Amino acid sequence: MGIRAAFATSLALTVFPCLAGDLEDGIKFHQRHDYAKAVSAFQKAAAKGNVEAQRRLGFLYYHGEGVAQDNKRAVALFEKAAEAGDVQSAFNLAKMYEYGMGVAQDDRRAANWYQKGAELGDPDSQFNFSVMYYKGQGVARDRAEAAKWWTLAMRRGDEFAERIRPEITSAERKLTAEEITEGQRRAAEWIKTRDARK
Repeated sequence: MGIRAAFATSLALTVFPCLAGDLEDGIKFHQRHDYAKAVSAFQKAAAKGNVEAQRRLGFLYYHGEGVAQDNKRAVALFEKAAEAGDVQSAFNLAKMYEYGMGVAQDDRRAANWYQKGAELGDPDSQFNFSVMYYKGQGVARDRAEAAKWWTLAMRRGDEFAERIRPEITSAERKLTAEEITEGQRRAAEWIKTRDARK
């Protein structure tokens, strides 16, 4: 899976109306492929702390749209937004570290950012975090923990789940029944704990 290109509507539109103008303008300019104006609008909103604008600006730097392509700048913007709790930025940052784009390749830091997204309930992050556990990449190998995270990722039940199902089926064939059962138990416990916090 590459860097996520889907842009979700930010709570900033309703919670911080003063930030919405620049963000909305940036979105409109981006949709029209007027990237220079999109960059300018997103920069204004990002400077005011709008995390969606930071993420969108990070994408523009990653793709070199309206600015010179710059993975280091994309990483800095994704990191700022991810630290503020933006789940898409956490996922993007994990990918940047996993593949060494704009940063030194670092499986441990990739796993940390996947974990942040996974704990926030992002299925993409949950699946990628499961792969890290399955391979022992950036974390100690733990196949029951891998089963936990892919069980959670599969809960989405849409085309994403169908796309990852063959990989999970293949991986499950290599696990013991005990590892699968333990992973499912951990997933149920995670859901129970999360629901109790609501």
